[in-house]
Amino acid sequence: MYALRQALRAIRKNWIASISTLTTMTLSLTILAGFSLLSLNLNLTLGALQNELELAAYLAPEADPEAVFAQVQELPGVTSAELVSPEAALGTLVTELPYLAEPASRVGNPLPYSVYLQVADPADTAQVAGALRSLPGVAEVEDAQEAVATFLAINEALRLVGSVLIVILLSSALFAIVNSIRAAITARRDEIEVMRLVGATRAFIRAPFLLEGFVLGLLSALLTLALVLPGYSLVTQRLSENLRFVPLVRDPAALAQVALLLVALALLVGIVGSAISVSQYLQEEV
Repeated sequence: MYALRQALRAIRKNWIASISTLTTMTLSLTILAGFSLLSLNLNLTLGALQNELELAAYLAPEADPEAVFAQVQELPGVTSAELVSPEAALGTLVTELPYLAEPASRVGNPLPYSVYLQVADPADTAQVAGALRSLPGVAEVEDAQEAVATFLAINEALRLVGSVLIVILLSSALFAIVNSIRAAITARRDEIEVMRLVGATRAFIRAPFLLEGFVLGLLSALLTLALVLPGYSLVTQRLSENLRFVPLVRDPAALAQVALLLVALALLVGIVGSAISVSQYLQEEV
């Protein structure tokens, strides 16, 4: 309790440095939380696109549809396959484009047998497409290479930007904590010297400053959540009204996980920053 009282006293006494630290950490954590939620929604959207991504193999007129379909099902990386007859394909086409019904009735059905399949990993699309083209009876393959390349590029860019952003924001928050605790140590330099002269241990001296970093981290995390969660709820509500076809993350468990990780990260930065400042001071005084 002594350490906690000293930590709260230091925060009140050095309120300018404390507010500066809270502002910097809250801004950094807010940007980080916003990027995390954006990343979750992009992953959800990309996952939905991945589930809809199909390869199509069109069979030659002389091919045995059942034999080709059996071979397609045995290809490595294929998660599902469907054999579509010319009649079923034409029926689907006419349903989607009703104005084709009359022309189709006059010229007959020009559509071939086709096999639609999905792969477990979009990166395997080119390999599966090559295997399809090598099968006897397959006349043409549509492999959606552009969609796959876009999907993989977005994922890679997301990882890269996320890594850089995390390093920059955490470094900024850590720098703010280190400076704040350093200011508190400077203000209590004489008091610390007296404690050392009467035999206070390093742990006793460290405790108030570590708790100060802990409290600053906790307060910044709570402020961030107070800004991010209502803001995210408002944004998703507006987007769902205008873009109903876009999937959005609304799972309370997923949002709670982001909130807990944010709090843990803020506390870690606060404690580590405090430990760095105190260690530097104690080394200087040795």
